[in-house]
Amino acid sequence: MHALTRSGLRQPEVFPVFYGPTPTDSIRNASNTYSLINSVEFHPRENLFCAAFTTVNKLILMKVTQQGKLKTVQVIGNPTAALAEPQHAVFSQDGNKIIAVNWDNATFTIYERLPDGLYASKPVAVIPFPPELKDYKPHGIEISPSGEFLAVAFGVTTRHKKGLALFKYHHAESRLQLLNLIEEAQLPGIPKGIAFSPDESCLLVTFSNINSISVYDLDWAAGAIKVAPRQVFQGALTGLSRPEDIKISAEGDHLIVSNSGANTVTCYHFDKSSNSIGEETPYYILDNPNARIRFPHGISLSADGSVLAITQFGPLEEKDDGNIVFGHRTPRRQAKINIYRREHTRPVFSTGWKSTLSSLLHRLTR
Repeated sequence: MHALTRSGLRQPEVFPVFYGPTPTDSIRNASNTYSLINSVEFHPRENLFCAAFTTVNKLILMKVTQQGKLKTVQVIGNPTAALAEPQHAVFSQDGNKIIAVNWDNATFTIYERLPDGLYASKPVAVIPFPPELKDYKPHGIEISPSGEFLAVAFGVTTRHKKGLALFKYHHAESRLQLLNLIEEAQLPGIPKGIAFSPDESCLLVTFSNINSISVYDLDWAAGAIKVAPRQVFQGALTGLSRPEDIKISAEGDHLIVSNSGANTVTCYHFDKSSNSIGEETPYYILDNPNARIRFPHGISLSADGSVLAITQFGPLEEKDDGNIVFGHRTPRRQAKINIYRREHTRPVFSTGWKSTLSSLLHRLTR
C-alpha cells in the first residue's frame, strides 16, 4: 500500500509496529542478592542479547530460541571481567566485541568473541574515561550504524554531572577517542537514553526529569554534537513519563521508549527522511496488566525486529533527586527481563493503552 503525499507522489505507507501484549517469556535475577538490570542489547545479526546486571557485576548473554523462550548462554563476571557496576553494554556492529561502560570506576571494558562463539571473560581493553569525564556517571550508550562512533549519555540524578559525549571507536585497536562533550549548562535536563538516527546524522536523547526527547544534529566536519536541538518532543499527549531507554527499529520508521514513571513502553512513528518524530500521541502503548512490567528500564529490538526485550527493576522507591532505593532486603527476583513477540496487527487483548494514556494525562495536567 502507498499513501498520497501533498506533492501528489505516492510513498510507501508506514505500518505500525506492535509488540505483546503479554511477554512470551521472562527471566528473573538468579543472583544471591538483588541487582539492577540496567540494560539489554541484541546482537546485530543473531537472536542473542547481552544484559548488564549492574550491582552484581555481571554481563549475561541469553538467546531467544525458535520457541520464543530465553536460554542463558554465558555469564561474564569478576574477578576476570574487571567489571565495576556495568551500567550499559553494547555489541560492535560486526558482533565480535562487547563494549561495557562501568559506573563505579569510570572505565570502558571491551570483550572479544572467541572461535567457539562465546566471548572472552577477560577484557581485551580497559579504557579509563578521559580527564574531562572523570566526575561523570554514565547511563545510556549507543554504537553508531557504521560502527565507527559511540555516544554516551551521562545523567542519573540531579546530584550527578550531566553531559552528552561523542567518541570515535577504533575497532581494530579496541580504542575510544573523545571527540566532543556537551556539558550540563547546555542541556535541558537529565539525559538517560541515547540513539543514533538511521543515517547517523542525529542523536535522539531522552531527558527523564522533564519528560522529553531531543533530536540533536551531528556536525561530522567538526566531530561534534550541535548544542541546539533540531526537535524537542514534549507534552502531555506524548505519554512520556520519566523516559529511560530509546530505540529505533531496524527499518528506521519507529521509535520505542521505556517510561519508568508510568510502567509503559510507548511507540511512535519516526520520519527517517527528516529525522523527526511524527505525531505527538503514541500509536501504541505496551502497558499493564498484560505487559507485566514494573519500572521498565533497558529496551532492545532483535536484528529482524521480531522480538522486543525489556529489563525492569520492580517496585523500587525513587527519591526527589532521581536516586532509587534498594538494598539487601530488596527481593532479588523482582528484577527481570521480559521478551515480547512482534504482532502484525494491534494485539486484541491490549485495550488498556487508552485508559493508561488518559490516566497519565490526568496526572500531568492536575
